[in-house]
Amino acid sequence: MNFGRAEDHGPGTSERPVAATADLAGWLREHSAPIAERWAEGLLAARNSWSRAGESLVNAFCRGLVSFLPGMLSPYRAQILPLWSECAELYGSVAARRGLSAGEVIEEFQILREVIVRLMFERPLAADGALRMRDVLQLNRAVDIGVTQASVGHTDLLFFNLVDGSGGPAPLGPSDMDEVVNQIGTLREEGGRIMRHTPRIGRE
Repeated sequence: MNFGRAEDHGPGTSERPVAATADLAGWLREHSAPIAERWAEGLLAARNSWSRAGESLVNAFCRGLVSFLPGMLSPYRAQILPLWSECAELYGSVAARRGLSAGEVIEEFQILREVIVRLMFERPLAADGALRMRDVLQLNRAVDIGVTQASVGHTDLLFFNLVDGSGGPAPLGPSDMDEVVNQIGTLREEGGRIMRHTPRIGRE
């Protein structure tokens, strides 16, 4: 990938053309389905307490969280960030109810980063476009925030259960899963409403 180095057209060239920039947000939007699918496959392959009945919840989380990534690289990232953070916290709280440790929650979320990197090698951005370092850093930062918020959601649920004296969090039942899926859907709808405006404005 080209990280923005302009091409030299010879010693007599007084000006160098501005290198075209690759659209990382657009690439994420275009590949959101395979990213979510591979992340879900990675989670289910590890199992880590994901029951067969929970596969729909895994898919809902992966699709919902991945849908926010293009917005995290857009001019609307300030509006998308709270949705991304809330969904990641919800993921962490569900992980606590699945009986995972804090380290296991982080490992599950880190799979997303690995999936994106691998897919970028398999299906690279346009070869004639320069990948802006700012976009790369923003994407990396977005995943870091997701990891942090998932850990927060996990810790908060354990803490509140300890304060309430109820012991460990109750396992997820079918109605709980349905409620979480609905919460993810609501967050995703709000993100979609915001992101519908993104293609109509220029990049910063």
